[in-house]
Amino acid sequence: MNKYKLGAILELIRRQGKLPTDQWGEVLRPDELLIWFGLNDLLNLEEEIILKGELALMAEAEIFMDRLRCQNA
Repeated sequence: MNKYKLGAILELIRRQGKLPTDQWGEVLRPDELLIWFGLNDLLNLEEEIILKGELALMAEAEIFMDRLRCQNA
């Protein structure tokens, strides 16, 4: 995947704030996030796999930071 394309997509997602969650407050799964952001029909299979990995990492980091903020509150 073109690193600039990947960077632009991730920046677009980051600018929207926290990742979307389900009704229980859990961050959506990477495949659901692709649909949420309208990317499921724009990427080829290789790009989807790469982006899903990046979204999973973003979700992990966001969950960690939320826990850290709660711990320090």
